[in-house]
Amino acid sequence: MTALVPGWRVERALERAGHLRVAGVDEVGRGPLAGPVLAGAVVLPSSRARWIGRLRDSKQLTPEERIELAAAIRAHADWGLGAASCHVVDQLGIVAATRLAMWRAVRALQAPPDALIVDGREVVAGGTPQRAVIGGDALCVSVAAASIVAKVARDELMCRLDAALPGYGFATHKGYATPEHRDALWRLGPSTAHRQTWVPVREAARRARPPAA
Repeated sequence: MTALVPGWRVERALERAGHLRVAGVDEVGRGPLAGPVLAGAVVLPSSRARWIGRLRDSKQLTPEERIELAAAIRAHADWGLGAASCHVVDQLGIVAATRLAMWRAVRALQAPPDALIVDGREVVAGGTPQRAVIGGDALCVSVAAASIVAKVARDELMCRLDAALPGYGFATHKGYATPEHRDALWRLGPSTAHRQTWVPVREAARRARPPAA
């Protein structure tokens, strides 16, 4: 199946409506058992640069391609990152934590955007005009860029967690519920990076807890 090539249709429609600084917004890390949820926001330059034509949904790119494109985005676009830690996910729930991360990403831009294109059905607080686009990371070039910077930043963070919390394999699975991760969680019990309210983590915590005397 041929991968979709994201375009400028939604961005241009918003620009014709008077919104000259349109930011794409996307998140990564909703599903893992460990680590934060991270969001990216990107306002792309009006340019025919070759790297812009290579932007895709981050899931369609190799790690090497993502790293190269993230570097280009950081060098040539206005971009911001926002995070909600595993503890915030436990406190607020994943939906509210995702929206918080997105709001923080938008706030981290160098200048406020006039409008947002948000992947999926999420709503970003703050009153900025916005359009939700299901599959926006595959359809909208600015959302694809946001997905890339968020994915690369989260992968780097999970690699650092792997060094700080060895044995779980965070550098390999990035906190997702792979068989290897579940096995490590079952053997070692939850770490401080795990989402303590999620069912597999709670079950592992109960197993690791010594029986009452």
